[in-house]
Amino acid sequence: MAAKKETRCWPGYEPVKGKPEHSQGSCSPKAESKTTPAEKKFRAKRRRQLDKWEAEHPGTRRSAAQHLGAPGTKKKSAKTRNAAATKKRTARASARGKKAG
Repeated sequence: MAAKKETRCWPGYEPVKGKPEHSQGSCSPKAESKTTPAEKKFRAKRRRQLDKWEAEHPGTRRSAAQHLGAPGTKKKSAKTRNAAATKKRTARASARGKKAG
């Protein structure tokens, strides 16, 4: 099991008091003086990621890029996800067959 995240906000952001988790505006950018070097690096990567997205989608609102994951993370392709699911189903089916026999 993955370790629980220390905070619900992205690096360089802090929770807003009085806002429920995962609601609009529940995290705000930290003051520049409070950010760590790692958070500054993350912000720079995110800015480059959004700038690249804007260049590929001219005339589109920047907020339409909210589907992008954190910079540096790769999503599994549909082919990879389907292969993993098939492997899991096959393993479960064979385990049930061994129990019955």
